[in-house]
Amino acid sequence: MGKCIKIIKDKIDVSKVIKQLKKYSEDWGSQQKLENVELKDPHTHTTSVDVLQLIMGGIEKPGQLVGDSEICTKTPAYQHHSEIRKILKKEFSGQEIHRCGFLSLPIDEIVGAHIDEGTYYLTRDRYHLSISGRYQYFVGNETVIVDPGTLFWFNNKLPHGTVNIADEVRITFVFDILHSPNNPQHKISDGQD
Repeated sequence: MGKCIKIIKDKIDVSKVIKQLKKYSEDWGSQQKLENVELKDPHTHTTSVDVLQLIMGGIEKPGQLVGDSEICTKTPAYQHHSEIRKILKKEFSGQEIHRCGFLSLPIDEIVGAHIDEGTYYLTRDRYHLSISGRYQYFVGNETVIVDPGTLFWFNNKLPHGTVNIADEVRITFVFDILHSPNNPQHKISDGQD
């Protein structure tokens, strides 16, 4: 295991999460319908990733970068997706989940290397819980193959991205938790001992 990506647990049963995603399929992209929400210019940030946000960032004033805001707002879709919240409560007992959402990536698509920018990210640890599809994830010079049911932490302050290597849509749940020495990635060796 490396310093940039740490597998916390695998083989988590995500079947109930998938059932809720199917039941509430209209939730995909629903955050775009919210009032008083400013989205990034689609001509500047082009991607084929579909998003279903449960807790999203907000801004205090026009022109502010959402990455420089501490605002976290539950979307109406939050109530529909109790199964993912149950898993997180079990794996991160007592921890508050901040911004979070499902991201889908079509077959053969990629998310290019990027860094999550802004002051918000300086105090958070970021995790993925893979829901469906198999994908390659890279951070810095480390790479892992991720199967459904895999929970991992990664250093989102370094360039990171993904490639869908499955013959199905990749869905992952991305979420943030405040930094803490008690967070699970600190209990896993980085192989450098």
